[in-house]
Amino acid sequence: MTDLQCPATAVLLAADAGRPDWLARLRVAAWFDLGDGQDAPDLAGFLEETADRFRGETFVVTAPAEAVGQAVRRAVGHRAAPGAAPVVVEIDSDGWRFVAAPGPGGPPPA
Repeated sequence: MTDLQCPATAVLLAADAGRPDWLARLRVAAWFDLGDGQDAPDLAGFLEETADRFRGETFVVTAPAEAVGQAVRRAVGHRAAPGAAPVVVEIDSDGWRFVAAPGPGGPPPA
């Protein structure tokens, strides 16, 4: 069954990296800094729960790069997943869909 609600858009950033320039063009509803203690299963669960609270909105999560990569791979299984953070993903009850980050001067993700 198709999800009837709008997906949440999560922007996943590596904790040790700077913010991409395009992030300033997004309307962000919430920011979460999960620090060094976050592991991949906890991060994936956090993202799922947070997506339920922010349907139709964008939120940003900063976590260790390794945890971001592992959570993304865990969520999509063996399907192709983006490489390193930053990663932009839409999350709803149908799963995770990767969205291209906006390029210089381009529109933000829908």
